[in-house]
Amino acid sequence: MQWVVNTASKLWDENTMKSSIWGFTVFCSLIPGSQAADISDQQLIHQQARQQALEAQLAPPPADVRLSVPEKAVSSAFPVETPCFPLSHVRLAGTENFPHWLPFRRVAQQGENHCLGDKGISRLMTQLQDQLINHGYVTSRVLAPRQDLHTQTLKLVMIPGRIRHIRYTPDSGHYIQRFTPFPAREGKLLDLRDIEQGLENLQRFPTVQADMNIVPAEQPGESDIVLDWSQSRHWRVATYLDDTGSKSTGRYQGGLTFFLDNPLALSDLFYLSAGRDIHASAGKGSQNDTLYYSLPFGYWMASVTASHYDYTQTIAGLNQAIQYRGKSKNLSVQLSRVLHRNADQKTGLNGEIYRRASRNFIDNTEIDVQRRETAGWKLGLSHHHAIGSATLDAKVTYQQGMRWFGAQPAPEEYRNEGTALPKITQFSATLAGPLTLFSQPFSYQTQYLRQISASPLTPQDRFSIGGRWTVRGFDGELTLSADRGWYSRNELDWQTPLKGQ
Repeated sequence: MQWVVNTASKLWDENTMKSSIWGFTVFCSLIPGSQAADISDQQLIHQQARQQALEAQLAPPPADVRLSVPEKAVSSAFPVETPCFPLSHVRLAGTENFPHWLPFRRVAQQGENHCLGDKGISRLMTQLQDQLINHGYVTSRVLAPRQDLHTQTLKLVMIPGRIRHIRYTPDSGHYIQRFTPFPAREGKLLDLRDIEQGLENLQRFPTVQADMNIVPAEQPGESDIVLDWSQSRHWRVATYLDDTGSKSTGRYQGGLTFFLDNPLALSDLFYLSAGRDIHASAGKGSQNDTLYYSLPFGYWMASVTASHYDYTQTIAGLNQAIQYRGKSKNLSVQLSRVLHRNADQKTGLNGEIYRRASRNFIDNTEIDVQRRETAGWKLGLSHHHAIGSATLDAKVTYQQGMRWFGAQPAPEEYRNEGTALPKITQFSATLAGPLTLFSQPFSYQTQYLRQISASPLTPQDRFSIGGRWTVRGFDGELTLSADRGWYSRNELDWQTPLKGQ
């Protein structure tokens, strides 16, 4: 059972009057457009939202591998001991083997100007060791060589833990390359973050199982990473049936998706999805096709998505019914990188180049003034943060339209009502997690989305609400859109004690 409340939403349009709408448990303050979107624009908005939802559903769920070592509570206060050695300096050797930003020196300074005995020195070494472990260097060590502490100087050595070999178990499958998906390299520092990223890349699919063990090597400070990888099959087939279509082109939609998991032994993914309306009838219908390929390489991910959509509907003419058709094509190339990750957080950068084209026809005659060919790029910064049992995902994206790949001015540009060269900034944040109310298990999700644009936009770039992907219970036949706006959406799920509910 699920309750959804859109607590607030607001739209701005530069060319229109102001109005407001109030509803049950929903508050909206709106300044919508005075002109309703024409047939092609409404279909374009609806299909664009539906395509985004379909691609999100077909994409592999983001893996979240965390191999953190349990933290031990260590007091920062040094014990009073007898005998003890007054220390004026703590010198660290071997720090050049680690990233310069690690706070080893700051931790070491805590032991200066103290009189430390065996327990105090051991506590200082433990604090330095914890810094190594917390940053993923779980096989690196802090050692204290033989020395004369009457000099009031304590010398500690940071011993780097390195990778000797990366290998698979004898029982592992053989159709996989470790070099591309696994960022760890032989001879480099063993970093738990590299192993986490590699495992996420290796187990992207439900047909794959991957695990890892770290075993000591022959030489001190060296370890082997032993991977256990298996794949049950290399292909999958999925079907879907829903009512996300529009009444004019077919409410009920069905489709088939064929997946190839790891086709090139690079932990890559390929899928082809085809769908159409279920109850086809003369004068109306729709069909869509999507082609997708993605390839991980270390902390990078490259992907290509191509989609095609056709629809037909019949509208009333002056003397007879008129057949109205439309078709659209989209191509997107994306490249992303994980910039930073630790035990609880992950920050990434995403870049995209896109091209979109749409054409419309009346009785097989193209409507030239409705032709659209646009292109541009997007740049986004995302952050994922695990906060206890909850997760916070935030993202900021900038979009810039360009005259690339034969892109043409939008029809609205001649009336100064829109541009194919938009400059759009979007902010989004989602907080989700489990919740217990009245001894019953619940889960919640709070979402906020905001769009900012200084210029009038075309329908496909405008901020819209009213579809099922923004407001539950709405069919998307009519939407409200504007150049700028925001909405807040809250969901509460109750896991009922009834079986199958």
